[in-house]
Amino acid sequence: MKKMIITGVNGFIGRCAMEYFSKDYEITGIDLADRYCEDGAEIHYYQCNMSKDSQELANIFTGVQPDVILHCAGSANVGASIVNPMADLDGNLHSLYQLLLALQSFEKRPKIIFLSSAGVYGNPKQLPITEKDALAPISPYGVHKQMGEELCSYYNRVHGYHIRCVRIFSAYGSGLRKQLLWDIYQKYLNTGRIDLFGTGNETRDFIHISDILRALELILGYQGPEEIFNVANGEEVSIRELAEIYAAQLGEKTDIVRFNGETKVGDPQNWRADISLLKKIGYEKKMDLTEGIREYVGWVKQQA
Repeated sequence: MKKMIITGVNGFIGRCAMEYFSKDYEITGIDLADRYCEDGAEIHYYQCNMSKDSQELANIFTGVQPDVILHCAGSANVGASIVNPMADLDGNLHSLYQLLLALQSFEKRPKIIFLSSAGVYGNPKQLPITEKDALAPISPYGVHKQMGEELCSYYNRVHGYHIRCVRIFSAYGSGLRKQLLWDIYQKYLNTGRIDLFGTGNETRDFIHISDILRALELILGYQGPEEIFNVANGEEVSIRELAEIYAAQLGEKTDIVRFNGETKVGDPQNWRADISLLKKIGYEKKMDLTEGIREYVGWVKQQA
């Protein structure tokens, strides 16, 4: 059986990826925590601060001899990157650099997927956004993801690595304990309302975790020259529309949804991805947004 290393395996995408890919790969997980968060899971696990020591990583890689590395480690918090940009740099860029350094002396070149972000685009001049459009990040998080992509390009070009960068847009799904869908439920629990920043007219391109994982599987099997992929559904959905769908799934009227008109630093206005390349390699959306939110609401109610 082929071997896959998943970094950041205790995070949302890392944990879901472990469950999804375990049918085809022997999984080794790496994370900061002292153990894997899902008790009883069949996984080889290493605690490691990836941003500090490439030699420790090299020892793990030597023992595992991975065919694939799915690099999910790092922060995914725009607000936190603004408050503490150095911590975000450490988690999002230094960990990647140490990983690439640890592999430099290896003759074997595993396939690597680096989880980048639509945050590299900032506020695009036109929609939909293609992979070739100019990058203009508006947060330290976006800047560090852009730097990570450039680092991957350098290692592909100079050292013969096999790295794909995936720009994930607005990911959601059961198990996500942060970001918009989680925050909406916490506000609803505390106040009975859904009070949000902005005007509600801001848009995002939402993609369910199950669709993300199928996209990653397709990208792993891709043999062509492209190194960067948008991972999204190519659909522009307003935050108001999403919040009103959420309210309906809670059994509430849409008038509990309110917006304060204030823009948060680092938040873009409008996003919709061009996913022509992803479709070219076989991607089709499976999870409808309303059904995905229904599933999420069912899960989040059990977490209180």
